[in-house]
Amino acid sequence: MLILLVAALALIVPSVSYSDTGFVLAGNGYGKTSNGVQTTSLQALLDFSDSEIMFQSGRLLIGDDTHTITDMTISLSNNKKSLKLTATSDDLGITASGKLILSAGANSIYHIQGKTSDSESFSIFAILKQDKKLVIETQKPTQKDILLLVKQTERVEWKSPYKFTIRTFDPKLNTLSDFHSTSGYLEGITISTIITNPIGDKIKTSEGMTQKFGYYEDSVIIPDNARTGIYTLNVTASDKDYKTVSKEFTFVVFPISTGPTATP
Repeated sequence: MLILLVAALALIVPSVSYSDTGFVLAGNGYGKTSNGVQTTSLQALLDFSDSEIMFQSGRLLIGDDTHTITDMTISLSNNKKSLKLTATSDDLGITASGKLILSAGANSIYHIQGKTSDSESFSIFAILKQDKKLVIETQKPTQKDILLLVKQTERVEWKSPYKFTIRTFDPKLNTLSDFHSTSGYLEGITISTIITNPIGDKIKTSEGMTQKFGYYEDSVIIPDNARTGIYTLNVTASDKDYKTVSKEFTFVVFPISTGPTATP
């Protein structure tokens, strides 16, 4: 049974590169969050100095969220059979304790259970290796997609308002691209817009964030004697947790005497 456990842990420890000598605490397991059970992993680079464990760098991954650890205190007691750690990351606090379940040469395997200041809990089987220092490869969290939908005035007379309404959604929660959907909308997404006339001159630029229910609205009055023809609205939606998406829309401007009445 213990042989199988060692083999399994060897397979789940994250891929790393080596340099010089040092120590690492690394392992995988699961975490319980408000979104359910998530795959979880812990990696920490350590040094031992005068019997004191010195933290170098590390990270805790719970599901799609990566928490870069900025400080960690680790202590071993009871002849290294018990482990305690406290840590802080860029956005939360972490406390955990572990019990030694197997010692094989320079490697010690601990079952670590802990929680975060966001009321998330985790259980990890981790190896404390004392042979080489591991250089953790920085990985950016996977960014999610944004569904960008726009309704606009398609034909506008001089002296009339051109209006547009933008909504942003999680495409997995709005698979039909329904502009009027009451679920799956994304609030707090940064929106940038540029309106240009038929020869490429900027008529208006704006920037803001999607508000309640994922809405962003704006308008501009088309001046008298403005150039007639096809105008362009360029919309960009962005956020640190989402992929940037841009879309282009067109509308037509008519003189008052020839153009049809604008319909918002």
